[in-house]
Amino acid sequence: AEFKAFPHQTYCATLCTGRLTTPERNDFLAIEVKGLREQMGSISLTPREHEAATAMRDRFYLFVVRNFQKSPNHDIFLNPLEGAIQFTRKERTVVQVSWLARV
Repeated sequence: AEFKAFPHQTYCATLCTGRLTTPERNDFLAIEVKGLREQMGSISLTPREHEAATAMRDRFYLFVVRNFQKSPNHDIFLNPLEGAIQFTRKERTVVQVSWLARV
């Protein structure tokens, strides 16, 4: 998958109240970039990234840079939720620690 047919312009896709909004153009693309230290590893999509991939389908690309430590190379996946990558939903609980003070 390549991006050559699309103009080199920057657009902003935002998730407003849980819905993806994009410019009213058919050439709008969303590209999510992920990186791996090694040649193989795990990547994850946030709920917002997953929602964008679901909504945009054939206009959503996942750009994965592999092997940052030795010799970087990349793979490009068009519509990654329906392609060669198998994503599994994982739920986890996050504990956030903070320190409070009265002033």
